[in-house]
Amino acid sequence: MTTATKALTALALTGLLATLLPTPRPLAAHGGDDHGAAAKPAASGGAPDEVLMPKESQFLFEIRTQRVQTDTLLTRSTLLGQVTAAPGGEGRIVAPQTGRLASVSVRVGQQVQAGQVLAVLDQTLAATEQIGLATERANAQAELRAAEQDYRRLQSIADIAARKDVVAAELRLRQARQNVAIQTQQAGRRVTLTAPVSGTVDVFTLAPGQQVNQGDELMRVINPSKLYVQAQVFAADLSTVGEAARFVVEGLQGEGAVPARLVSFSNVVNPVNQARQLILAVDGRTALRPGQSVNVRVQTSGGKAQLTVPTAAVTDINGKPAVFVHTAPEVFKLRFVQPGPADAQQTAFLGGLQPGERVVTQHAYQLKSVYLSQ
Repeated sequence: MTTATKALTALALTGLLATLLPTPRPLAAHGGDDHGAAAKPAASGGAPDEVLMPKESQFLFEIRTQRVQTDTLLTRSTLLGQVTAAPGGEGRIVAPQTGRLASVSVRVGQQVQAGQVLAVLDQTLAATEQIGLATERANAQAELRAAEQDYRRLQSIADIAARKDVVAAELRLRQARQNVAIQTQQAGRRVTLTAPVSGTVDVFTLAPGQQVNQGDELMRVINPSKLYVQAQVFAADLSTVGEAARFVVEGLQGEGAVPARLVSFSNVVNPVNQARQLILAVDGRTALRPGQSVNVRVQTSGGKAQLTVPTAAVTDINGKPAVFVHTAPEVFKLRFVQPGPADAQQTAFLGGLQPGERVVTQHAYQLKSVYLSQ
């Protein structure tokens, strides 16, 4: 190959490489070098007091937030109360007589209306009572036969018998027939038991054919939307109850908190414990049930509005109260705070938060675990 041919070949290869290879990029600094003001932290890290959590993880851990708001209602005291049925909220069905259940028309948990038939009871009697009724029934039958014979006799001689004797015999016959009808009805007496109120049939263990005694409670019908709460108010709480702006009833087994309204605050003092009775009405259907113990939070209007958040938002970091503030879509900032008056639902803050900030109110322990491990 001649020198000219080699030169042309080299020139062609150089042009081909220039066409295929990408244009060189400017050099960038590497680790340890100064990247300048435009440098940003990596997505997996953040400030020492911040927790970075992707949206997917927030949904997975069910993280919930709520804005800091102002409220003038403060819990001044908490009373121990008990749930009872309000008038018309509970009906007890009691056996009016000793007998045998002929039928039971309802089941546990069934919704019934006032007046609906629940069961049918047939009367049963002791041996002495049966003997007495049999004797009375026999006497009534004998009196009926005698009255019929006397009435027929007077009718046969009506033309010569005194009018007053005929009328007396007719009245005697009529009374004898009524007595026989009463004795026959008592011999097979059947009672229909109906619901006294509308509601739900409570737990019972009755079955057709079962023997019951007079006065036995057979079943209950409960209307869960008509409930009262009774609480004892002692001298130390009298002033706060009198100034109360709102009452909140809290179940002790996780039923949640529901508002209640004042029905009566008795002026009569219990001579045993020197307490006065407070009666509240819980409106609407709740998870509360008669006989259950509850806490009654007495809330009054404060002198000025205070910042409040749900108590569940407050956590403890190295012995100091703190909350997690949602500052960006995937950023939660740890904020040490100064809490004020608090109860199971709301906590007031004296410092550390601003109105409108979003704080984590549910599953804050997930963020706490991430914060302590980073």
